[in-house]
Parts: sequence; C-alpha cells; structure tokens
Amino acid sequence: MKTKKNQKPASIEEYIEAYCQEKRIRERIAVYVSPKTHYKLKNVVRLFGREHHTTTSSLADSILSRHFEAHSELLNGVEKEDVRDFLAKLKDMKRLKREEPDEQSDDAEEEEE
Repeated sequence: MKTKKNQKPASIEEYIEAYCQEKRIRERIAVYVSPKTHYKLKNVVRLFGREHHTTTSSLADSILSRHFEAHSELLNGVEKEDVRDFLAKLKDMKRLKREEPDEQSDDAEEEEE
C-alpha cells in the first residue's frame, strides 16, 4: 500500500498524541511480530517510554487501532463482500444438492428387480 506523497510528516507532538499514550491493557493476547519489527517497536518505546509511559504493547495496540480506524470502510466492505460470497456459495450448494439424482432410490429399484 502506498502512502500519500502529499501527506505531511507528523510532528513529534502529533506522533506522541497518536501513539505514545499510556494504555493499561488488562487482558492481553499474544501477537507475534518479526524480530526486526520488535526491535523497531522497542526503539520507539525507548525514545518516548519514560516520559509518556509507553510500552511495547501499548505502542503496538495504538498502531493497530489507528490502522483499523483508517481502513475501517475498506475492511468492512471486504467483510460484507466475503459474507455475500459465502451466502452465494451456500445457496449454490443447496441448489446442486436438490438437482442431484437420488442415488438411494436408484439402489432400491435395483434391489427390487
């Protein structure tokens, strides 16, 4: 995905406001990232963590939350499309099942003869 070329880079203040706020995450679930990504997260936390109480988990949570907000329309559209595709396939399966010849009745007729 390309970033907008006309988009101005965020100031340090905007970055801190968006990503480096203390978050108390009480219920945690593991998310695995590459060592390179983890290293970069730790470096950002090192830069802002002490003053703003940022942790690796809160930074990753903030980044992902902003991503989902920024792309919610696209993701919701894909989800709806996926549900429609699933329902269409289910409908096709039901139609095909109705159109199949009844194999049991054929077997029963052969046994009677």
